Amino acid sequence: MNNDICTKLAALTLVALAGSPLWAQSTQEDAPEETSETTLVEDGNPITWVLTGGTIYSDETDFDDDSGTLESWRTSLGIGAEMDLGEGRWSIGIDAQYTDYEFTTVSGGGGGGGALRGGGGGGAILGVFDDVTNLTLNSSYRGQINDDDSWFIGATVNAAYESGAEFDDSISGGLFGGYRHKMNDKLELGIGLVVKTRLEDNVLILPLPQIRYDMGNGWTLESQRVGLRVMYAMNDSLSYGISGEYESVSFRLDDSNAIAAGAATETRLPVAFEVLYKPNSNFRVHGRIGAALGSELEFFDSDGNTVSERELETSIFFGLSGSFVF
Repeated sequence: MNNDICTKLAALTLVALAGSPLWAQSTQEDAPEETSETTLVEDGNPITWVLTGGTIYSDETDFDDDSGTLESWRTSLGIGAEMDLGEGRWSIGIDAQYTDYEFTTVSGGGGGGGALRGGGGGGAILGVFDDVTNLTLNSSYRGQINDDDSWFIGATVNAAYESGAEFDDSISGGLFGGYRHKMNDKLELGIGLVVKTRLEDNVLILPLPQIRYDMGNGWTLESQRVGLRVMYAMNDSLSYGISGEYESVSFRLDDSNAIAAGAATETRLPVAFEVLYKPNSNFRVHGRIGAALGSELEFFDSDGNTVSERELETSIFFGLSGSFVF
């Protein structure tokens, strides 16, 4: 299993690097996080490596048609590098995620009726899948126009698939870019855009807000990917606050799935209370507890037709992550 993942990581890297010198920044299907959070060291270093890891547990929640329940446990590990390049800063990284999904189903439950079972599949359950692997190669470049204006551009290559699915059929990609202006010492404003392909689904186009506002007395409002968060710094090491953002993950289904070789898109809006601990400039720990709102699973056949849409009740999640600079 380890050798298989290593081989696929190498293949994904070659595919991405063949595209463009800047090919790669991404998401987790979304958009880049703020530079203030991804860059943990001051500019000027020749090269900086960042190792990240984390886990998120989403508690069991019901489908709103009473057809069953879903819970999941996601583990991730990534490594990235940053360096000065020209008048700006270039970054590249790779991230691997493994999500274990646990379904329970109720026979004949809910108003979905036949939407839960495939015709001709001998009663095979639709809208059910096993573990999912998500590999992302990303890269971005942020340049400075002058003391007050900056811009960024980047790209991503992603491979996401249910265990047993075809790796070659699981690849998608995206581009993003934007501009930011420093209004004064306390306020920065700008806008960006992310365009992301999804497996058998429509192209995802979302705005990337670019906001950082020092509200005083330790309070800060800032954008993160496709969302916002408000944080309060108790001291140089400890801060806490609330956040909300849009998430979308698309992945290929296995040939043995009831929707053979199709795809699924999972969307949700997680709102969380966060605690960030930074004992020094090289290490940080990030804890989250919150609720995932508006969760939905949409399933597509191999021709891109919607087969099933399943909405979930609000679920509670817990997350813990860390990063180390070397």
